[in-house]
Amino acid sequence: MLYFGAKFHRPKIIGAGVLLMGVGTLLMALPQFIMSQYKYDTAAAHGNDADNFTVSSTCSSDNQSTVQQLVSGCLKGEAESSPTWVIVLFGNILRGIGEASIGPLGMSFIDDYARPENSAFYIGCLHTLGVIGPIFGYSLGSLCASLFVDIGLVNQESVTITPQDSRWVGAWWLGYVVSGLLTLLAALPLWFLPRALPENPQTSKLDHPSSQHKHTLSITEIAKDFGPSLKRLLTNGIYLLYLVYSVLAFNAFTIVITYTPKYLEQQFGQSASKTNFLIGVTSIPSVALGMFLSGWIMKRFKLSLLGSTRLMFFSSVTSLVCTIPYFALSCENIDVAGVTVPYQGSIEVQDISRGLLTSCNTDCGCPDFQWDPVCGQNGVTYISPCHAGCNSTRGAEQNMTFHGCTCIQSWGLTSGNSSAVLGQCSRETSCTKMFYIYLALQSLAFSVYCLGTVPFFLVSLRIVDPALKSLSVGVFLLVSRVFGGIPAPICFGALIDSTCLKWGQKKCGGSGACRMYDIETFRYLFLGLISSLRTISYTLLWIVTTQIKRKVQNDKQMSKDGELQHPVLCDPE
Repeated sequence: MLYFGAKFHRPKIIGAGVLLMGVGTLLMALPQFIMSQYKYDTAAAHGNDADNFTVSSTCSSDNQSTVQQLVSGCLKGEAESSPTWVIVLFGNILRGIGEASIGPLGMSFIDDYARPENSAFYIGCLHTLGVIGPIFGYSLGSLCASLFVDIGLVNQESVTITPQDSRWVGAWWLGYVVSGLLTLLAALPLWFLPRALPENPQTSKLDHPSSQHKHTLSITEIAKDFGPSLKRLLTNGIYLLYLVYSVLAFNAFTIVITYTPKYLEQQFGQSASKTNFLIGVTSIPSVALGMFLSGWIMKRFKLSLLGSTRLMFFSSVTSLVCTIPYFALSCENIDVAGVTVPYQGSIEVQDISRGLLTSCNTDCGCPDFQWDPVCGQNGVTYISPCHAGCNSTRGAEQNMTFHGCTCIQSWGLTSGNSSAVLGQCSRETSCTKMFYIYLALQSLAFSVYCLGTVPFFLVSLRIVDPALKSLSVGVFLLVSRVFGGIPAPICFGALIDSTCLKWGQKKCGGSGACRMYDIETFRYLFLGLISSLRTISYTLLWIVTTQIKRKVQNDKQMSKDGELQHPVLCDPE
């Protein structure tokens, strides 16, 4: 599509793509309006109960019979899953199809009708303005994550869990609705742009449709030229090497973008709303600054193709050095009885994967699937009031407290000091300080890394024949996203799952979401894998730089000898 799009009305094709993105984005929010309300289990009484009968929050011999009733309901075919994920997948596919045309056709359009020394600056401005979107997105995401998923349908006072709770589900659908509507509005102006801008005698005529074709080519003529064009592109050794580098770099980039919020939440005990907000406030402006400076440097110093790759290599290696202190910024896992610390004064009678029931709660009938953490007066978190051996409750909803907890008494506390409150125990105060230090270092690393953003795209345009610019960017983005954007989240997600210490259990059997991770292993996997991928990719980038240097020197020598007729590299200088 990108190859054919370069031969026709590019602004209208981009407008159609943006329109398709808007429709796909709105479609992704549809499951919220056709599914039932979100149900979660909690010890506090509220109007969101998942069943007509519930497991007692405290130690009770009746719990086991209630669990058996729940299991019998599962055997009757009461499903817990929903096929609405297919709607989200289809909406995402529509977004991907629409987005595919924007980058390649947009950048080639700018590069065609701008002066060679200005195109880098314009593309840098374009990417800088594009950062406003993520700033708005992270801010909107922070707001949506702080709102309960069924906002407007349930009484907010009856919601007993907080955004820090692993059971919390924010208003994920609201962001899709807002961004989808704005995307539809953004598509309208693109339909009124001309097919070609007025000719400028100082612009390059190498790839202008008006200079190459005095008549409109038919689809058949364009299709016949597609095969030879693709062959010429894929036989360019420097281009293929740059493509491999881009795939590895995009893998690392995708992991960072996808899992940094989760990493900060787990490592430093922050809520999703706070994490998203601070990422947007601290990182995105530094990214915008780096992108803007990248375009300015390209314009100010009029960097050649070789200079562009050197700028990329310098910014990439420097940003990698800035991430080394990440390894020293760590927190300890919170103390969770039966998960990270053993029960005190009790005999362990069951495996850790089943909540590590001990003599202080083995007769309470605590179900495996229950996850309703409470913080005991001993500073230890328990999976639920039942697992803490609590016998009585006081108060209601968010103010409920639990008393007579035998497992807390086993730590040597008296019965009067053996109470617990809803929620996990807080982490040490140093975690918050390290969280802010991490964000500051991340902002610096992002800013330095983004100095190579404009060269990153321009190199893919300049290392190929001018007539293949749109096709080269299209193949470049296609390969980068297919091999860099799809495998990375799936494979790394599986690695993250291997660090899970406590899995949630579905009432009808099977594993649910991970409730708690081994954050030390998580840290080394996250930071180590990203650093390894970046190191390998930067090694390839250095090889690309040396190959370009050698080719430029050969072309100059052949030009002096009068033997150069068709240069492979499209360098404005």
